[in-house]
Amino acid sequence: MKKIYLGILLVLVLTAFLLFSQFNIPKEMSQYSSSQSPVNMVITGDVMLGREVGSTISSNPNIFGDLKPIFSQSDLVVVNLESPFTYSNKNFKKTVPLKANPEYAHILKDNNVTAVALANNHIMDYGPQGLNDTLAALDKYNITHMGAGENLQEALQPSYFNVNGKKIAVINFMDLTTFQEFSESELPAATSNSPGFAPAQWDLIKNSIDTAKGQTDFVIVFFHYGNEYSLTPNKYQTELSRKCIDEGADMVVGSHPHVPQGIESYKGKLIFYSLGNCVFDQSNPITKDSMILQLRISNGNVNVTMIPIHISNSSPKVMGEESAEDFLERINAESNVKMDIKNGKGTLNMTF
Repeated sequence: MKKIYLGILLVLVLTAFLLFSQFNIPKEMSQYSSSQSPVNMVITGDVMLGREVGSTISSNPNIFGDLKPIFSQSDLVVVNLESPFTYSNKNFKKTVPLKANPEYAHILKDNNVTAVALANNHIMDYGPQGLNDTLAALDKYNITHMGAGENLQEALQPSYFNVNGKKIAVINFMDLTTFQEFSESELPAATSNSPGFAPAQWDLIKNSIDTAKGQTDFVIVFFHYGNEYSLTPNKYQTELSRKCIDEGADMVVGSHPHVPQGIESYKGKLIFYSLGNCVFDQSNPITKDSMILQLRISNGNVNVTMIPIHISNSSPKVMGEESAEDFLERINAESNVKMDIKNGKGTLNMTF
């Protein structure tokens, strides 16, 4: 009889242990399961829907060209929006002020753009009115925005995306070190009681990364930094990006130079210093070739595909295979990574 009782007791203990272990799986083990689908995400460089692009849109509403089917098959599409949506004629920045028709916000929605980064040197070109008009236009189409807001707290707020059981954060900052020629009234950073963009100050960046890291599986820092038309990142870019990785960011992506820059692998993470343009009307030939990123995030791994594009009549076209491979070989030569180049695309892998 004692053996029977002992057997029953062992069964109960074993059952309790199994039940307990199922509900107390460590976080790093419970983030993903093999049954969950991967997250397919796209990130692009500068998208500007004003100036001559507006004229192009009137005759070609699909300004995203070859990218529309790529976007439509993605769970998340994040772009850097380089022009505020506003009808205002009161430009606060006198040098190259940019704006776009607020009605064009639907073009983003129609192309499955789910989020826009706003921390850049044009979002405040038309002051608080321009920013408010932009936020209203984006909210109308349920397009997430980060990097600018009615105050500093709002501008710094990470954007969180829950997709297929995974939580991804994107935080966005604008660097002022390369814009010394502009007054604070022309390029106003957000403060505790005034609107503007999220400034790339390390204490603010650090706090945002720490906040996002504690709540998500994968953190992307999206910077607007670097020197225009420079094919290589400057020292400030590299130091700041590496500090973000040290602090816990999983990937850093940059925009602003209008040309693509090299890629760095740092402590197993990837830094894309500049993706270049995506939709833009610049005439300088070196601004015509750039790339977008396709991320496939699954089970602690990220497969990144670089798709080279050529901008023609302000609209991106996927490069032909030969041109694309020449482009990617140049990026390889400027990077400390060696992507696998095949069929006009480049691929890299990382873990997190």
